[in-house]
Order: sequence, then structure tokens, then C-alpha cells
Amino acid sequence: MASDDKKSTSLVFQHGEAALERPMIATDLDRAGKGQLVYVGRDGEVKNPAAVQKRQIAAYVTFGGITAAGVALAATSFPVLVPFYLALGGRFLGTVRAVKRVNEASVALSKGDSVLGRALAEPVTRAWWAPARVRALAELRVAIADALEGHGEKALDRVRHARAKLSPRLIQHQFSHYTEINLLTALGRTKEARAILEARGGVPQGEVLKLSYWIAEMHLWVAEPPARLDLDDGELHDRMRKGLSMTAGADLLLLCSWAYAFKGEHDEARFAWRQSKEREGSQRLEISMPKLAAWMEQYRARYPEVDEPEPDPIDEL
Repeated sequence: MASDDKKSTSLVFQHGEAALERPMIATDLDRAGKGQLVYVGRDGEVKNPAAVQKRQIAAYVTFGGITAAGVALAATSFPVLVPFYLALGGRFLGTVRAVKRVNEASVALSKGDSVLGRALAEPVTRAWWAPARVRALAELRVAIADALEGHGEKALDRVRHARAKLSPRLIQHQFSHYTEINLLTALGRTKEARAILEARGGVPQGEVLKLSYWIAEMHLWVAEPPARLDLDDGELHDRMRKGLSMTAGADLLLLCSWAYAFKGEHDEARFAWRQSKEREGSQRLEISMPKLAAWMEQYRARYPEVDEPEPDPIDEL
């Protein structure tokens, strides 16, 4: 995630190699591919990027006008205030550049490039002149870099430290809880992860928040000893349908594949598995979801045909 203003944020998903020519901002969650961001409002819903960017431009123009007017007034009436207005304008421009670097870090991390992501985000965490919120968002990116490199405990500490600097009203604060749950689950600390998930109070409203909850919940089910599944057929079907609609639906579909296999419905499990191969997902599943990756190896050994392409209905006739 990254933020361009106080009312919206950018959320990154991990995807396949074909996204190099995609625009940086996707128009909706389903179409978002590797290296793309989506604007997410405080309600957890994706915002139209054109409308958000218009508001940002208006804010930049307004602030620039106020700063210029202040400098002009100070130069003629209160010269001692000129440095103050220049410093204010410089801080604003510096903050815009810092946010851009955080967004660029998000893009790099979505491609699995932890080195570049860290190089872009880490200087922002030390930028004393940047707002605390922007520094916290940069620290969350560094945490993702830590996680990609297999340093789960360090990533967990960073997430918690960064969240303490964010207002609970911000969408980034909410997303950080699901990041924490996934990190704890990957580390095998499932009791802690379960307590945090249950404290969230059930499936939230808002498309992106709901997706984050689904993935955290299903990831935890896979990893809990013993594994369990508290989901009826209709809800599981809804989650698989969402995964099928997304360019970046691979992780959700693989979790659905596990769920169907857990229920003994192997035709559906194979379908979800095969469909996941046609979509983009986590770069390093063995690090982000080790229990799911281990299950995949076991399932592949038991059902080697699972990696074969989905049969063409015409051929079956």
C-alpha cells in the first residue's frame, strides 16, 4: 500500500511478468495486474483513479497558490516570514516526492524485487521532514521486503511499529492487521494469528478489505493444527468466483483448491488449481504461505494430473 492523499491509498498485488507495459494505476481490483496499484478509500472500496487524481491536482494547485501568495505578501509586508513559506512549500514538494517513492517501492515489491523496494522505501523512513504517516507507509514497504527475503520476525516487528504511527481511521491501519495475521501464520504462530483475526469482528465491508480478510482467514485454516474449514458451499463458491474474476487471483484460487480438497471435492479442487496457473499471484509462496506450498507438493504427488491443462469440453464430447 501507499498513499497519495489522506482519503485514498494505493494497494499493490503481486502478478506475472506481462505487466511491464500496464499503467501504474488500475481502474478496478479485478483488472489489477503485476506492478499496478489501485486507489482504495477508507471504506475498503476501489476508487476511480481519474477522480482521485483530479482531487490531487486541485489540492496541489490550491496549496501552490497559497504558498505563492504567502511568499508575495511576506516579501512586501513581512520579509521575515519568507523563509517560513519557502520551507512550507519545500516540505510539501518533498512529501509529494516521498509518496512517489513509496508507490514505486510498492510496484517493485509486487514484482518480487525486495532489493529495489527496500532501496526506494528505506530512505523515506528516515526522512524527518516527511509526515509521520508517510514514514510509516514506507516502513510497511520495508517490512514487505523483509518478508520476501524470509525475515518474518523482523517484518512482523516493522509492521507493528509502523501501525503505531497510523491513525486507526486510516485504511492502511486496517490492512496492516491482515499483513500481521499472514506473517504470524507463516511463522507458525497460529494462536496469535487467530486471536487477531477474531478481534477484527468478521468479514468486513469493502471489496479490498473483504479480499484481505478472505486470504488471511483461509491461510490460517491451512496452517492451524489441525487444519480446519468453517465455510459452507455457497461462501466457498463466492470466493472461488472472485478469484476467477481477478487477474491476480492465483493465491485465492489455490486456497480455494485446498478448501475443496479438504472437503473431498477433488474435481473442484483440480479446477481451481488449474485456473490459478492462468493468473498472477505471490512470487514466493513457499515464504508467504509455507503450509499451502507444502500442501501443494503433497497434493501434486498424490494427483499428478492436477498440473495438466483443463480438458476442452469439445474434446470430451
